[in-house]
Amino acid sequence: MTELNQNIDFEIIWKKIHHQTTEQEEIILTRWLSEHSSHRHYFEGALRYYNSGTQFANSPAELKKALKTIHHKAGIHSPYRNASIIAVISIAASILFMIYFQFFPPNNPESIGIEKLAQSIVPGSNKAILILADGTEHDLTSGDNSFIDADGTEIKNTGNQLEYISKNEQPDKIKYNTLKIPRGGEYFLILSDSTKIWLNSETTLRFPVQFAADVRSVELTGEAYFEVSKNEKKPFLVSSGSQLVTVLGTQFNVSSYAENQSIYTTLVEGKVEVSLSNNPEVKLMLKPSEQSILNTNNNQVQKRTVDINQYVAWKDGRFVFRDQMLEDIMKTLSKWYNVEVIFDRDELKNVRFTGNLERYADFNDILKKIERTNEVNFEIENLQITIK
Repeated sequence: MTELNQNIDFEIIWKKIHHQTTEQEEIILTRWLSEHSSHRHYFEGALRYYNSGTQFANSPAELKKALKTIHHKAGIHSPYRNASIIAVISIAASILFMIYFQFFPPNNPESIGIEKLAQSIVPGSNKAILILADGTEHDLTSGDNSFIDADGTEIKNTGNQLEYISKNEQPDKIKYNTLKIPRGGEYFLILSDSTKIWLNSETTLRFPVQFAADVRSVELTGEAYFEVSKNEKKPFLVSSGSQLVTVLGTQFNVSSYAENQSIYTTLVEGKVEVSLSNNPEVKLMLKPSEQSILNTNNNQVQKRTVDINQYVAWKDGRFVFRDQMLEDIMKTLSKWYNVEVIFDRDELKNVRFTGNLERYADFNDILKKIERTNEVNFEIENLQITIK
């Protein structure tokens, strides 16, 4: 069994992965990494393990058991001193299976039950349809760099970004455009006031070519991340069904898919007011890391503190799931990969997983990671996924 050159407190590795190390801990880690190649290999393995969907949490017993298995299989002695601080949590309940397959994958990748794809399943890409005020439609996917003039406003498309460049101080008449993001698509939009919006799959945004003098108002169905340009004289309003979000300048995410029973508004920075359009007296003020949840069935709204990364990581190219039902996970994945999902048994919808996955990863690889928990199996035929 290989002996690592020197031990290190595993908490320092965990904190480095989570960007929480102090200056002194950085010195200790840098020295440890430079002392032997095995240290670097170990740290890189821990980092890959985290990025592939497994995270470190606070459970000493699990850490001791899981790392012991890893070290035994890898033929190394433990590189940490204090196992009582940090622990490993699996994508689901079966942590040892996840750890074993992550570091020591099977010789035959197909042996875990996923059939060879009859049709290639690929991640989403930049694609959108722009509908102008006169009803004409423009497919933006081609990346045509031509300019479309509308009431003195330049509309510039680059194939992954649509930008409105206003030339007039105030239009004579407010005209609306609509941007539609299909299933398996995403797009980036800059409005005439310089507000930036990331739009997720199956999302529709209706917005003015130029805003009115007193208010900036848009209508959203689906999911979008907003980075609102600050203007205290012109509040920015996001209407989603019966919900109205009012801001002056801030960053937040709204998820309001029609098939869901709830609208989620997650605040990253600044502050926003969430109210009901049919009952303006009902209002909630959100602070950073707070989320409002509007039940669309009974119009009840409440708020809670959340890990914002779980709700906004999609715009930065990742899927983050925290103890989330498989039904909800597959809804997210199906929109992005444009597939149909069927559950063989209803109880499988409630199986919970935790994971941190690449948004542009091969779909087959994502399913394999979930299968390695021994909780479910997948069968694929064309673009239909059956979960058993």
